[in-house]
Amino acid sequence: MCSQPCPPLYGLDPVTSRIFSVAKMNYAKSLRVIGQSLEVARVTTFELEKDGQDYLVRSDSLSETSEWILRNAVGESNFTEQSSRRSTINRPLRFTPYNISRLDSHEQKQRQKHSSSQTQGSRKLSQLLRSLGDHLDRTTVGAFRILWNADAVSVDYQEPDGRSDCRTFTPDKLQQLGLHTRFRRSTRGT
Repeated sequence: MCSQPCPPLYGLDPVTSRIFSVAKMNYAKSLRVIGQSLEVARVTTFELEKDGQDYLVRSDSLSETSEWILRNAVGESNFTEQSSRRSTINRPLRFTPYNISRLDSHEQKQRQKHSSSQTQGSRKLSQLLRSLGDHLDRTTVGAFRILWNADAVSVDYQEPDGRSDCRTFTPDKLQQLGLHTRFRRSTRGT
């Protein structure tokens, strides 16, 4: 990895045909954005794996509607026929930096339309994933794999020195990590 900030990539927004930059995002932001998509699709059990710059998501519990929502979110709009479902059901969903930046930009616009007094639920999947991502950022991990279900979250990751480690969190522990992170951010801002 280089010690200087990576230059942004550029992508074309298919809806507005505008070019926008795709900056390298930290794990906290990337996982929050992916979590927002999973919330919309009502996916609660999944595997998420870091694959180079991309993130792969697999779930055995996807309904046809959930899969359509997620494939549409990542730009796989060719998922329209029942026959294509058979060929895509076992294929992971790939969230690229471009997809994540586009989805984040869309969510920012949605938040601007709503009252800023609304608070984010810290038990929401996106916020729990953000907390886990913040932990991974602070640990400076490289590759990782997350197994997520309602009772426990297992994370296998590789540390910068090449050693592997595995941690298991409960949703309550992730919520506590998130509260601790928000507290650290608020004290840095003063």
